[in-house]
Amino acid sequence: MPDGINFDIGKVEDADVFGEVKRNPGPYLVKWSQQAPFYVMVAGLPQAVVTRYGDQKQALEDYARFSSAKRKWPGTEKFNYYRGLPVITDNDPPAQGRLRRLMAPAFSARKLVAMEAQIEEFVRRRLDKIAAAGNDFDVVTDLSHPLAAYILLGLCLDLPEEVWPIFVRISRGMAAFNQLAPGASPPQDYLDAWDEGYRYCEQLIESRRRVPKDDIIGNIVAASDQEGRVSGDEMFATMLVMYTAGFGGIQNTAAYALWRLCKDPAQLALLQQDMSLVTAVVAESVRMDTNAWTVLRWATRDFEYEGLQFFENMPIHLISAAPNYDPTIFEDPLRFDIRRKPQDLVSFGHGVHHCIGSLLAKMTGRIAVQQVVERFPELRLPDVGFYPEIVGGPKERGIRSMPMCTR
Repeated sequence: MPDGINFDIGKVEDADVFGEVKRNPGPYLVKWSQQAPFYVMVAGLPQAVVTRYGDQKQALEDYARFSSAKRKWPGTEKFNYYRGLPVITDNDPPAQGRLRRLMAPAFSARKLVAMEAQIEEFVRRRLDKIAAAGNDFDVVTDLSHPLAAYILLGLCLDLPEEVWPIFVRISRGMAAFNQLAPGASPPQDYLDAWDEGYRYCEQLIESRRRVPKDDIIGNIVAASDQEGRVSGDEMFATMLVMYTAGFGGIQNTAAYALWRLCKDPAQLALLQQDMSLVTAVVAESVRMDTNAWTVLRWATRDFEYEGLQFFENMPIHLISAAPNYDPTIFEDPLRFDIRRKPQDLVSFGHGVHHCIGSLLAKMTGRIAVQQVVERFPELRLPDVGFYPEIVGGPKERGIRSMPMCTR
């Protein structure tokens, strides 16, 4: 418990970063995109928020002061959904790079090329099923969620389909942490799914030890057993984070893009006239609706940065989408414009901390958007004013449901 910290109350913003701001971020982010770091109050203590582009890049590069390793600070229980395991997102270099190299083959450019035709075929089959059922469907439940499970658990990690529900439950359980009160225990369903997933990982490790196999899990086991490069906890952590962390990026990228298009029929018509703009659609959607709501860092010591005092162990929230709303970089940043072609965003991180699955999420979004728009030329929202319910864990900004009509 921090004792007697003395901070500038004038640096506090009265904003619910994980509530109202997360639900409707645009107006806040236009302001914050040019604002120096500030505090928000959680459980009676300050936590730091960093929003400007240059400040975020600095925080992602300077792990001597801005560390990924979790620390104890009141009001941060909601971020402990990996239960203390040394996952890649909670590590700084050089350990972070070592774990990233183990995961890299599952998300390599070569792997993506090999998966593209399979993803296209999966989307085609799902749309056949949607067309046969009638003129209404839900982008999340009928398309992007099953697509995320198929890609991540099936194509990337080669898990048998019968065990996919275990890791889907863990991923969904993490979303409940957003509502976790200070000092509260995690939901029981999440704990049960976690234990089941952990036992499955134990069995899979033993299976690979008995019968080595040249796949992602086999390589992780080999690196631990033969080369001593990975501890037992790191092995479990890497497996579990691969099984669960990629769902949001794959699921939400396509859903947000289709929502933005159907909110603005002129932009949808522009794409229908020139399907080569589909990559730009995904890029502009990622600019406005970043799946990663925050990147979390922790102060390694007391220091001052850009006029704000940071205290040892204090959590630091990098609001990923905030720089994307900077009006000095993006004219009229609240407007969705598929001709914009934004570059050099930090929506998927930066440098060694760039999301390893970002290319996969963008490719999947491009495939899904193109096929949906081509298949259903009269695609529309049932209500053009529809605003989705925002869900997901505290570091994620996901969509619960996205109803669409096809005629």
